[in-house]
Amino acid sequence: MKTIAINQFGTADEFHEINLDQPALTADTVAVAIHAFSINPMDIAARAGYLQSPFSDNWSFPLVLGWDFSGIITEVGQNVTQYHAGDHVFGTLASDHPGNAGSYAEATVVDPAAITKIPAGMSFDQAAALPIAAETAYQAIVQNLKVQSNDTVLVQGGAGGVGLFAVQIAKALGAKVITTASPAHTELLQKLGIDQIIDYHTTAVADVVSTVDAVF
Repeated sequence: MKTIAINQFGTADEFHEINLDQPALTADTVAVAIHAFSINPMDIAARAGYLQSPFSDNWSFPLVLGWDFSGIITEVGQNVTQYHAGDHVFGTLASDHPGNAGSYAEATVVDPAAITKIPAGMSFDQAAALPIAAETAYQAIVQNLKVQSNDTVLVQGGAGGVGLFAVQIAKALGAKVITTASPAHTELLQKLGIDQIIDYHTTAVADVVSTVDAVF
């Protein structure tokens, strides 16, 4: 299969198109033909060589980076019952995936627990942008901050890659959401029902917000 790989760490190294063997299907995994993948800050850190154990324990060159992906299932292991060939799915690979098994590739093999079906009306590109950013926001808002209905939550950078998910999750929980953003993003955030949008270019948060239940 075709992959996009690096031959050494460091941002000066070019990406290379390299043919590698497709990861082997097991009884408990599914094979996915990748249609889109996203690039996250951890991808950039990995390319520069900043990610340490456990990420790098199984890595060798040529190294295929990438975690988030979307695509179509081509084959399922004999123990997998919840998915079938032809299903459109998205997900993220294990943080310590082997070095030749990243998502910058034509195909991958993944644990079914790490994927889900793409909702109707969502493109492969949109789905591939979801996993890491959305999961980060969910962990922060739901698991760490434990936001409840009627809480007031301040989200710094509500139109950013993670912030955009954080404000929506907080609103879905019934919270009042205050966020900082540039004027160019005001209309989008208003459409999402954000209660208060602060232009951080002109206004200090502390000048207009005195009490909140949680800050992200």
